[in-house]
Amino acid sequence: MCRSRLFAFLLLAGCVPKMGNPASLITQERIIGARGNPGEAAPGDLVHYASLVASPSGTVDAQDLSWSLCKLRKPVAENTPVSQACLTDDLAQSAQGGSVAIQTPSAACANFGPFAPPSSSGTLRPSDPDATGGYYQPLRLDLGVEQAIFRERLSCGLAGASLAMSQEFRGSYAANQNPTLVSLSALVGETPASLDALPASQPIRLVATWSPDSAESYPVFDSSSQTLVDHREALWLSWFVTAGAFDDSVTGREEDDTAVWTENAWQSPATAGVVFLWLVLRDSRGGVDFASYALTVVP
Repeated sequence: MCRSRLFAFLLLAGCVPKMGNPASLITQERIIGARGNPGEAAPGDLVHYASLVASPSGTVDAQDLSWSLCKLRKPVAENTPVSQACLTDDLAQSAQGGSVAIQTPSAACANFGPFAPPSSSGTLRPSDPDATGGYYQPLRLDLGVEQAIFRERLSCGLAGASLAMSQEFRGSYAANQNPTLVSLSALVGETPASLDALPASQPIRLVATWSPDSAESYPVFDSSSQTLVDHREALWLSWFVTAGAFDDSVTGREEDDTAVWTENAWQSPATAGVVFLWLVLRDSRGGVDFASYALTVVP
């Protein structure tokens, strides 16, 4: 069983592809994406989750997918986004299906946010925020032997801030919204090409675009200076395909780059036929969108 892989950068964990294959190549059924709506939730909020499961024969309607809330705090000694126990322990199933609705635990901000949970030992401390000032509720996804971790961003407020600063933060902070993928286009050289008629054994430029409002601005509380620092979300796109080879498994834009597109070079396979492709777009506050395409390779 695949249990060990945690994507700190992508906030999603899953089974490692077969040895020698790039992460972008789909050679077996894999959970490659999950999305919560809304993209940021307060304790008690109902969140609608959707999954993206890929296989060599296309997108899987994963009705057997199990979703479980993990309430296990990460030990200080573990250098991972969530506790390894979220992958290895038996967790109570919260819902089942490709798309589900789960209520955010009332104690989520105590378990994973700036408010330390009660403890008889008195040794627990609040969780540290990530670079965007965020806290997250982990969920585990199980589908047969395939396993993944998704983290829903939590709305918990500030720790260590004055009342005036907390009020200023509430007045300027907008909860994270998921980004929106818009389109995928292809070019052979500088010539646009139809996704229904891509030449075999050719280097092809694939260009993905997202909506202009996908990269949101937000303040981050700097506890050392007791000030709010404005940031803009970075966006990263993960590419997955059933045949051919990408130059990069992940492309994207940093927070100071305002472009609304990213491209990747794809070497099309020598064999004509349908190739399945998936895009998973993530912003730096944990928002997600995804899309699937069927490319037709011709001789």
